[in-house]
Amino acid sequence: MSETKTYCVGRFLVDAPKEAEINGQGYEFMFGRIESERSGVDAKGFTALMEKREADIKSGALEGKYQLTKTLTPLPNSRLFVASRTLFRSTAYAIDTHRLDGGILFSMKQDSFGPEKIDSVVDRLQKNLLAHLRARQSNEIPTEPGFCIKDGFIADDGSKDQAEYGQIGFRFKAWPDVLIVFTTRENGEKLDDTLLERYAKSPIHTEYADVIGRIKTFRKGDRKVGSLAGEEIVQAYPTDAGYFIHQFAWDSPGQPNAAFSPNVHVEMFTGQGHAGERTVRPSLTDDQAIKLFDSVVNSIRLRPTGPVKVSSAEPTSPQAPLGEIVATGSICPQTGWWQCVETGNVDGGRRRFFKAGEAMPAALLLGDANIWQSLRGQRPSHSLNTVWSLVAYEETAAAPVIATAKTDAPDVPGASLPDQPPPG
Repeated sequence: MSETKTYCVGRFLVDAPKEAEINGQGYEFMFGRIESERSGVDAKGFTALMEKREADIKSGALEGKYQLTKTLTPLPNSRLFVASRTLFRSTAYAIDTHRLDGGILFSMKQDSFGPEKIDSVVDRLQKNLLAHLRARQSNEIPTEPGFCIKDGFIADDGSKDQAEYGQIGFRFKAWPDVLIVFTTRENGEKLDDTLLERYAKSPIHTEYADVIGRIKTFRKGDRKVGSLAGEEIVQAYPTDAGYFIHQFAWDSPGQPNAAFSPNVHVEMFTGQGHAGERTVRPSLTDDQAIKLFDSVVNSIRLRPTGPVKVSSAEPTSPQAPLGEIVATGSICPQTGWWQCVETGNVDGGRRRFFKAGEAMPAALLLGDANIWQSLRGQRPSHSLNTVWSLVAYEETAAAPVIATAKTDAPDVPGASLPDQPPPG
């Protein structure tokens, strides 16, 4: 398990043993799920497919009795169909979007948009999705800011509040009963319960009381991976056949509405049988299973984005515009003053000076010390992945303003385990 392969999922990278085979992928971005397939069609073939699709929509192919309203061609090898329906004096809209690039056919279908929203939806699909969506080789790790999907990439700086979801599963020929699933999901306004909180509420503790005493708990508690705060539960459950199967989970809760600090989750199962088999004897020992789980979890990191290319003709001119946004872990593209989005008491100040080529750090938020911490000269703090914005160039920047505002924001760890009883 020493040799690994790197996979780009959403805005993150994760490594898996070279023997891993993709067991499935799923992605959502902006307004819905994005499907991709290696179609093998050319521009002429795409036009023919879209003509047929338009005819199908006119004949009622969209669920919910939507009728075609208009057809748009935002750029070559793309189509955006807009349909509508009226029910109880209320009009709802649906979109059916397609893009061909590099032999990959991308599509997104979504409905139930209100009349007050559909114009902005169509505008964003044309300008921010279709115009920035391209094909990607499976082994390509992009260097520009954006979101990786199956066989594709969407150039995007992460500054907009939008749905972002990516999931990839791995299975192994050598260990056919092993399944690993990596998921990244942007949070909404409110964070879910943490992994340990969800586990504590699981019905397993009441419905399977006779099993609890036989569960092997290898680790349970906080686990930080790089700059990602999280929690883990590493356990083995007994089966009626006399052997144990592994169920491991690690989860980082992230922050509300933060593209670069989403919920990140890893699950690993052994003893997964084929159809008709509830469980099978695991092909990995406890130590082997834990080692595999740790190797995947420890590899998780935000995908670094490279610096903006410097023009040899104008070496002294600024290469990144004011307002440029980069996330923790990315490479600083421009020497100057950068300000993070956090509003609390940030160690060193919200406004910091970075040189091009440096790795952008996390923000260390300082809390208020209680009397015992004060006596010991201690102060509570926690690290958060953040987003930095370029606010001034080196030669024009004034002295930095040190933030002094205090915050009551708690240090939020987190993670998740599926609410399911152990197999019997």
